[in-house]
Amino acid sequence: MKRILVGFVAFCSLLMPVIAQQSILFSQYMNNMNLYNPAAVGYNDMINVGGSFRSQYAGFEGAPIVYNVGADIGFSIAKTKHGAALNFYDNTVGLFRFQDINVDYAYRIPIQDGFLSAGVSINFTTVSYDTDRLHKVESDYHSSDDPAIAQSSGNDFKMDLGVGIQYRNKTWYAGIALLNILAPQYQLSTNSTNSMFDKTRNLFFLGGYNISFTNPLYKLKMSACVNTDFASWSGIVNANLEYNERYWGGIGYRIDGAVVFMAGIRVLNGLNIAYSFDLATSNLIKSAGSHEVSISYSFNIDISKKNKYKSIRYL
Repeated sequence: MKRILVGFVAFCSLLMPVIAQQSILFSQYMNNMNLYNPAAVGYNDMINVGGSFRSQYAGFEGAPIVYNVGADIGFSIAKTKHGAALNFYDNTVGLFRFQDINVDYAYRIPIQDGFLSAGVSINFTTVSYDTDRLHKVESDYHSSDDPAIAQSSGNDFKMDLGVGIQYRNKTWYAGIALLNILAPQYQLSTNSTNSMFDKTRNLFFLGGYNISFTNPLYKLKMSACVNTDFASWSGIVNANLEYNERYWGGIGYRIDGAVVFMAGIRVLNGLNIAYSFDLATSNLIKSAGSHEVSISYSFNIDISKKNKYKSIRYL
């Protein structure tokens, strides 16, 4: 497995861009891992549906507003394990809006007490530019009809690809993924000399470890996610204490300058609701914090013969 990871990192290093980061990293990334690694799809052999909403740097005009909804499923074909997912992602920040549809597939190979997964993602993205949000200023030093600034709204649609691998068992997981491999260029306006938008390649590392205690009701879940576009990088580390597999709460730290507080509850079997708050620690970021809510539901559909009849007469 080590040879596979080393080879994958070497492949990723050949595809390095030099443009600023664009991906938004959810504080509750552990609830949205297939957004950052297609190999995570179907890891629990269940049907999982859910979504997340994030308001970043609340109070700032044009600050990022992000949400994601999707579903994934783990399934078997003969004696082989597979996963598939469909996700919709929307990110509005400043003058730009990014809308993505991701179709993911993963193949899982049993190794020792866990699974090594390899995944691929096909991504369809629309990038939009809205000049109604543009603040136009007239002065002796600036003209609002500057040809370097796009004067009309526009959008463009492109396809992209992602790949990833992950190993996971009941105690720990680790994975690496390269997204936006094709790094397409978007033409957002035809009346500007500077209206091209370049999508950057992003490399994600995700890992986690569960610590058990003498009291089996408690479990400490440590996790981390690091993202780089090879020009800059960001990351977050978390520690969540879970009680009775129903309640959890914890703290984290974002490397770009924020302390994260989070809590969650399993309301019913399989239904999870969680909230997190990012308190900025940088003097450059004065806001009402960043807020995030995630909801997910996991279930199985039993089609075995013993449960075929639901009438009370057959019980």
